[in-house]
Amino acid sequence: MQRINPSAAVALSAALVLASCLPSAALGDDRPNVIVIMTDDQGYGDVGYNGNPVLKTPRIDAMAASGVVFDQFYAQPVCSPTRAALMTGRHAMRLGVLDTQSGNAILPSEEITLAEALREQGYATGLFGKWHLGDNAPARPQDQGFDRVLTHIGGMIGMPYNPPQGRSYFDPILIDDGTDRDFDGYAPDLFADAAIDFITRSAQSDGEPFFAFISFNTPHHPLTVGDSFADPYREIGLSEETARYYGMISNIDHNVGRVLDTLAELGIDDRTMIIFVGDNGTSSLHKQEDLWESGLRGRKTFVYENGIRVPMIIRAPGSIARPGTRTEPGIVEDVMPTILDILDVRTEAELDGISLLPVLANPQAKLPARDLFFQFHRGSVPVPYRNIAVRRGDYKLVQPVGRGVEPFSEETARFELYNLAEDPNETRDIAADRPEIVAALTTAYEDWLSRTRTGSYEPQRTWIGDTVQNPVTLSRQDWIDGGLIDGENGHYDLTVRAAGRYRMTFRWSELLDAPHDVTIRLGDRTIQRQILQSELEARIEAIDLSEGPLRLEAWVVIDGEKNGFEFIEIEKLDD
Repeated sequence: MQRINPSAAVALSAALVLASCLPSAALGDDRPNVIVIMTDDQGYGDVGYNGNPVLKTPRIDAMAASGVVFDQFYAQPVCSPTRAALMTGRHAMRLGVLDTQSGNAILPSEEITLAEALREQGYATGLFGKWHLGDNAPARPQDQGFDRVLTHIGGMIGMPYNPPQGRSYFDPILIDDGTDRDFDGYAPDLFADAAIDFITRSAQSDGEPFFAFISFNTPHHPLTVGDSFADPYREIGLSEETARYYGMISNIDHNVGRVLDTLAELGIDDRTMIIFVGDNGTSSLHKQEDLWESGLRGRKTFVYENGIRVPMIIRAPGSIARPGTRTEPGIVEDVMPTILDILDVRTEAELDGISLLPVLANPQAKLPARDLFFQFHRGSVPVPYRNIAVRRGDYKLVQPVGRGVEPFSEETARFELYNLAEDPNETRDIAADRPEIVAALTTAYEDWLSRTRTGSYEPQRTWIGDTVQNPVTLSRQDWIDGGLIDGENGHYDLTVRAAGRYRMTFRWSELLDAPHDVTIRLGDRTIQRQILQSELEARIEAIDLSEGPLRLEAWVVIDGEKNGFEFIEIEKLDD
């Protein structure tokens, strides 16, 4: 596959140094394969092994019994920041991945990913499922180190940025190595199918190890699953919403079992490391009260424990890990340095995470003392103290006001302090009793925020006119300063990679009730077109663009409001 970021490739080769005195097992055919399984909106209590009295996850539970369970493992409150941290070993705030949309969920192209690091060491790499770190070059998974890719656009299936005919988890339109394709079946099953095929082909090759990132898009809403998985929960009297939610998790468990069975059938389970981890807490969209939440407070988007504490299992071959439960706090940034440490790959890159290998091998070992930081709110720049948490030892500082689009100001800020060893459910605020700890943790947060990102928070620009991807389709997922639904609009910050003539097509999925004028703004140029009642698109057949940055915005006015297009396709024409 063509590498599209030469400067990053040079940096990667310089940053990753394989020690010359490695044991032969690390260099030869016995290098462990690596599988990372990440789920979407599956919180701490959404597995059987953490005590859920009704949810059945026998294959995940068996993996927990034979592996190392990290009982206090953390993610960020929402998915893209967590995924960026997992892929780079760096805090999402440092990467500028602050949100799940609006251009703020795109991984900068210069970052070195786990896939790039492992491919540099001779691993075949594959992504199967949700990426949510960029839909176009230079931020697609195939641009960031993955050889084989089956994914979907944006952060979920069923949104206005998905192709209109493929907005269901059943029979979806997926992106298969860069090409949109119609599939028959249930999306998580399709991702598992592709992962199993990749694993099988890799195992039957000439000994090349593999890295498979199996990233299920479930149990994220919309709650869609086959009756065979939901019926057992309906039959015990759970609400329809909870039955579907648990049914989706049972389907995940089924597919985890399929992967584990494949490893056993191929005879490679004893030389394959598997990590199972959630991307954030239980969905905040869930309305029913019959969901078991282990007593933890909050949900996804919250910085309370149930918003950020997730299932985490590592099963490693040989003597790398001694099965059991570890209570040392870990965080998703630790995944990449842990894998690199196990493989004896040295990196000079600036990582925020640390290796968990010491506590994998020795249950009595302690990790270095450190502070863990959490923050999430909508917007393109972090607002100090808005929906933040800091954990130091057993103490956790929480300022919960301002999550999502909730208003926030210094006057509304509310600082809370909890001792998690004594109060894991965060029910007793002791801030008034321990002001010195509150002061220390607020100072730590201020220092962390000031040094986390030294440059601007300008989102990664999407490339147009590059040979690695032409044409390019823009969706509402990456609107800047815009939402995702009808009645909203945003703009795109692009980089024109090659000067020349371009065709632009602006698409709509529903017919309008009358002809409408279309306004297209390209930098300082404004172009008018008309879209008729019988048309679903407007087009600029040929326009000259200069190399460099370009701001693009296009809309129709409906009922006095600017409505952005669902999709814009930009194609560089032959010279």
